[in-house]
Amino acid sequence: MDSLPAQPRGSEPSGVKPPDGGGASVERSMAERVCLVTGASRGIGRAIAQTLAQRGATVVLVARGPTAGELVAADLQQATGNREVSALQGDLASQASIRQLAADFRRRHDRLHVLVNCAGVFKARRELGPDGLEMMFATNHLGYFLLTNLLLDTLKASAPATILNVTAPSTTRPDFDDLQGEHSFRALWQFGATKMENLLFTFALARRLEGSGVTVNAVHPGVARTELMRETPMPFRLFTGVLNRFAPPPARAAHDVVGVLAGQAQAVNGQFFRRGEIIAAPASAQDQGAQERLWRVSLQLCGLDGA
Repeated sequence: MDSLPAQPRGSEPSGVKPPDGGGASVERSMAERVCLVTGASRGIGRAIAQTLAQRGATVVLVARGPTAGELVAADLQQATGNREVSALQGDLASQASIRQLAADFRRRHDRLHVLVNCAGVFKARRELGPDGLEMMFATNHLGYFLLTNLLLDTLKASAPATILNVTAPSTTRPDFDDLQGEHSFRALWQFGATKMENLLFTFALARRLEGSGVTVNAVHPGVARTELMRETPMPFRLFTGVLNRFAPPPARAAHDVVGVLAGQAQAVNGQFFRRGEIIAAPASAQDQGAQERLWRVSLQLCGLDGA
């Protein structure tokens, strides 16, 4: 498959400014858009939720704990002056929790215009989640896959709508004979494989959504000051600690991500963004055979029907 072409940086809606983390002025560039953001209790996910709220969207953030979610929602209401910010509980490592999350969302909202899949974990040792699946694979890939599929009908009924998968330009090919690291577990390799799986999923879903009024794209938010890699081995943790000291805050990454959502992501499908520009995905992510193989395995592991 040919590399994706580079495109000019997408234009920002007028009046949009990078979030400064405070103030009660609500912009209107995302008004009347209902947005669901996973991984929104901290880091980049929280910053994305705040930036969407600043731009006038109705924002539903997902947090693992109900108290944490409600506290973040209250904080974002106060910081942005937008009262249409709420929280739902959802553990992206648990398929039962994801199904409950989707059902809770549909009970409260009959529209969904933007789904941002941003939840992610890093585990230094192999751990199993509630379903007996390796935690990084279950959360970082299957969490995206299952929640998106459960909400597709709502997204299609709300079209034009868009899905954005937050990931990284990983070159780590998944080992389809050992997707969950049962035989050989290397934490950084496993994490990298889940980021590649996000890309494979994005491109497989994009083909299925052609002509539906729903687009799906992936975005690399870049380096930001977060705690995601706090369980990495000590030498790598020291490196990321130094990097974090000089890295921009999550608000910078969120500004770029929401700029994509408000701009090109609504017009293009199956692309990979970085700093508002379409970039080439790693060659392994463009392998349609791998995309379809991962899709079939994911359907089976999530107990879903479908092509």
